[in-house]
Amino acid sequence: MNSSVSITEQEKEPHLVAKAINDMEIDLAIEEGDSAKEEKFENNAKRQAVDSVIEQLCKKTKPEGGAAIDVRNIDELSMVIPAQKQNEQFEYDPEFASLVDLSPVPDSDPPPVITDSERRMLERLLQLGDVQFSTFESRDGWREDWSGNLQLLDKEIWVNLNDSPEPHAKPVLKLFHEWVAETMSKSPQGLQGVRLLFHYVYHMRDTPEMAKRILAYALNRVAKDDNERLQFLINAVRRILHDPVVLKQDGWTTKKAISPEGASGGAFLIGKKVIWEKFEAIVIGFVHDDEIGDLWKAMWLEDRETFDLEADELWSAIKKWEAREVRKQTKQQLSSNNSLTDISEPQQQPQQRVAYSNHRHQQYADYTVRGIEHGIVLATSCHPNSRKGVFWPARVMHVSELNKTNSPREPGTRRGAGKRHVSVVFLAPYWNGQLASKGRLSGGGISTSVATAKSIYSTGPLFEIETIEPSETTILKYPYDDCNELSLDKVRDAFKFLGLPKAAFARNLDSHRLAIALKNYSKQCILDDRNIVVDAFSALTDCHQMSITTARYPSALLDVPYDYILSHLAETSEQASHWMKTDDVAERTEPVLQLGHILQSMCPPECFGKRPVSDNNTGSVNGISSQRKCLTTPKGSPCKGALTSDGKIIDTLSVDHFASDVLLRALGQGDEYSPLSPCLKLLGNHLTVLVSEVNDISADIIANVSLRRDIKKSKLDGITNECLAVKSFGEEIIGSIATPMDFSAKELVFEWRKACEKIYKHAIGLLSSPGFGNGVTVVITDSRCNQHLTTSGCFERPIRLPAAIRGAKKAGAGADVNLPLIYHITETYLDIAEKKILPKAHKEPYLKRLKSKISALAPDARGVPLTDDSSGEGGTDTHGSRGSYMAAVAGVAAAIQGVDMVVRGECVSAFCATRPPGHHAGRELHAMNAISNGFCLLNTAACAALYAVTPRTEGGRGLKRVCIIDFDVHHGNGTQDILCSTYDSRFFYVSIHAGGAHINGFETGGSESEDQDFRRILGGGKQEGIYPGRCGDHSPHAGVLNIPLGPKVTAHAIGTALITEVAPAVESFSPELIILSAGFDAHKNDPMGLGCLSAEDFGSVTDVACHMAMKACSGRVISVLEGGYGVPCCQPREEFVVPAKYLTLNDDMPEGIEDAVSIPLRQKLDKCYAEGFLDCVKEHVAALSRSSKRRK
Repeated sequence: MNSSVSITEQEKEPHLVAKAINDMEIDLAIEEGDSAKEEKFENNAKRQAVDSVIEQLCKKTKPEGGAAIDVRNIDELSMVIPAQKQNEQFEYDPEFASLVDLSPVPDSDPPPVITDSERRMLERLLQLGDVQFSTFESRDGWREDWSGNLQLLDKEIWVNLNDSPEPHAKPVLKLFHEWVAETMSKSPQGLQGVRLLFHYVYHMRDTPEMAKRILAYALNRVAKDDNERLQFLINAVRRILHDPVVLKQDGWTTKKAISPEGASGGAFLIGKKVIWEKFEAIVIGFVHDDEIGDLWKAMWLEDRETFDLEADELWSAIKKWEAREVRKQTKQQLSSNNSLTDISEPQQQPQQRVAYSNHRHQQYADYTVRGIEHGIVLATSCHPNSRKGVFWPARVMHVSELNKTNSPREPGTRRGAGKRHVSVVFLAPYWNGQLASKGRLSGGGISTSVATAKSIYSTGPLFEIETIEPSETTILKYPYDDCNELSLDKVRDAFKFLGLPKAAFARNLDSHRLAIALKNYSKQCILDDRNIVVDAFSALTDCHQMSITTARYPSALLDVPYDYILSHLAETSEQASHWMKTDDVAERTEPVLQLGHILQSMCPPECFGKRPVSDNNTGSVNGISSQRKCLTTPKGSPCKGALTSDGKIIDTLSVDHFASDVLLRALGQGDEYSPLSPCLKLLGNHLTVLVSEVNDISADIIANVSLRRDIKKSKLDGITNECLAVKSFGEEIIGSIATPMDFSAKELVFEWRKACEKIYKHAIGLLSSPGFGNGVTVVITDSRCNQHLTTSGCFERPIRLPAAIRGAKKAGAGADVNLPLIYHITETYLDIAEKKILPKAHKEPYLKRLKSKISALAPDARGVPLTDDSSGEGGTDTHGSRGSYMAAVAGVAAAIQGVDMVVRGECVSAFCATRPPGHHAGRELHAMNAISNGFCLLNTAACAALYAVTPRTEGGRGLKRVCIIDFDVHHGNGTQDILCSTYDSRFFYVSIHAGGAHINGFETGGSESEDQDFRRILGGGKQEGIYPGRCGDHSPHAGVLNIPLGPKVTAHAIGTALITEVAPAVESFSPELIILSAGFDAHKNDPMGLGCLSAEDFGSVTDVACHMAMKACSGRVISVLEGGYGVPCCQPREEFVVPAKYLTLNDDMPEGIEDAVSIPLRQKLDKCYAEGFLDCVKEHVAALSRSSKRRK
């Protein structure tokens, strides 16, 4: 052995340190002989060389902020360093880490599985499951979860059960571990019971790996006596309950979020100090429970014990801590003022505080919302049982009500205080139920009596008054402006993003029923005095301006027995069952309560059972017509016709089965109507011919019950094309003529579109069969997309496509007859894509350069930059291989085939599982001044939209309007560049993404190089801005709706945007097809780190988008896969550190694909085993399928 001892680069890896030292020591011992090492190493130059190496390793293994590890202890080092590596991937609050001991835990031998006799002994010691303990309420059996069983160490046991001579003696109870400590000197059974309990928990199926590690080390650790052994075991339990690695492996989030998540705040509240049961604690974890809702784990600072809190409990505990801190600061200020007084400027500081306070209060006084004249808003409650940040329908009280009930200025308060507050009445609140505050368990659960109640949220008063300070965090505009009907789909979709238990939905629906009814009454019956001098009245009455401008409802209306009315409305489940059976399921609605009619019915002559007589025989209430126009309900319901016993049709459909009264009257259809103009009469004739053709199809089906699929396709293609062509023709005619009196062009166009879509759906229904037509969603993919090969460190890995297919299969694709899986696209669509559509989307030089660069690659090349510019810049994130161009073309062809199948009526929706993604690919390289192409080559979604609007004479589908909704976490700059660089009435592009001017910066007019300095490349680099930059921070014209949601996309933010901004805009645009750019990189576990959504949230987003499509275009939806990179490692690698687990795709794993994932990326992807990209695809496809089944 050379006296110059050194360590190779390979041996510098921490997990090989112990092995290197051990090898050196063994070599030295062999040279010296079999004598003791320590004697031979003394005064030996080789020993000095080894010591030098050890000193280097000590420096290398020194923990941050701690002492160096003694690497001479081979056993300790070999166990500690892997534990350190394991802990690096788990992040937790630094303040919490400073309070507890999180030193690495060495590896230990696993304990043996306990035998049946040992288990019976343990149950006897813990007094579990024996009839002799049944008289005492705490005697129960084993817990279902591992942590519950581990906490049996703190279980109370009956210690005098066999000692008391009296049979009815009062039981003496002690904690199990305390009893063990007291009896250890007399009997070893107690300590043996603790050991057996550790053995039992260790071998439970769901026990986290880190918990097993701690348990095993506590059992094997050397102890000087039984007392120290027991202390080791108790300390192990305490550590397990707060150890962040254990919590993470058990499903908890331990890393504090950089922004609030959802309505409750989520992981953003980690690190918050609280006061619970009069002792200070800190929040250390967060998890969402489907039954209970959001839960937070907290730890008392005094004894490091942990406990769980629900949302209302947490916010109450936070307020207690904040109140205590305020009292502390006040005492400190008073003490400071009494001891040290600046006599030179004694009044300066108080004057500054007063000025700041007045400025803040003035902001409250000036705040208002649109629509306040009708009195209905969304507000947040301060009730201890309400969820923080959840906006709920409320009515702003008028100043006249305040004077009668509670004065806005209490006696003794300073004048002007009332201007900073408004009194609101919450409508049907969910938080004031009589059972809502009872039955809570110490762990944050809900007792059985409450959990099994029919509705714990419906037992409280229907109205609740609160006084709040108005601001954008407490009061918002009420989102629903249509007072003619209540859309239950919109209410249900909005509810999904509130983070409340499902049982609260009925209460939420009642609150919107009341809100819409009150708003409708205000619009119809209350005079809106816009000329009122608000400032003057506010000064005179000392109240907030919203209390003056709000609607003044009559006291009789406020006293109506709303409880009685709501109790007689149909149950939501019964309504859903009814809607699912009807053909017109474009939107589930119910009539609005007509409060004006209710008041009128209580006055003569209606209170005597007589109807009022008026000159026009329509009746009125306060000058408002009591006869509503029938805008949505036709005379009849579409049906398939009735048959006699010999199979002849005895009933056929007519136009009035599909058209409303308003449209029939305008078109002159029916005996009682005459046409209002020749053009409208022409449209009526077109509609009649269309219905006649539908009747012919029905007759053909009766005559030939089992039509071949190809014949059905031919008939379906003809009738659906004609329906959409007639629809387009009618829109142009109505828009070009003078609208007859008593009609509006907007109303007629709406009714015309609706009638044509009803005929379209009915025709498809006649020709539908299992796997064809209504109720069908198709999943389209192609093996050529697997030929796009990237580098090992790239987020956009080849394995994404097989994972997407596996996710679709988990939703039922390929197994459900109405969810078929198409593995190969039709070759014709490849030709259409490459020759007709791609030249419309991308400029010729871009396509030519991309194609030639790829064709020049070697057959075995992979991970080559494809989108770098002439200077070699901008290709860092977009790599590929020889098959990349054909893979991208196949993706475009799949989307075009999906458009054909959906528009022709062969299916309701389609999901295109293809790669590479495309929404960053623009007309030319680096669209909209982006720094790169963001993994994208050809824009699939834009090509699908262009094909949909291409006239049928040119080989397209001839649609008039297509909407693209992009919910990838990044803005789709390429799609906007291709379709909406200037306003084009055919397209409406919506993007909901991370970003905003406060993150990406504001336009400065600087040079292009300066503009690029702040942006980061997709998937890497310092986040000085979010890719692709400022282009998604604003909407340039009416054809674009960009909604940046800040540094991270949360469920609450995306839900609010969809319901309040996207849905109204899409409804106004009235698309004939909706294309979804479905990116799943806003998932909470995605390595991009820009989102907080769960897989279920993506299902909710898809539900909302499908509801929009069902209302506007009979549910026609094409979904194209974009981002989403949370796919765990899918195959092991031959290296020193082999991953403990990896995702197995079995038959879905194509031959020849290697999932070579770098170690840093693998560490990011490990958390996706619990939930990731695959689960997002599953929820997305399941939501598409659910929506398709509604079109029956």
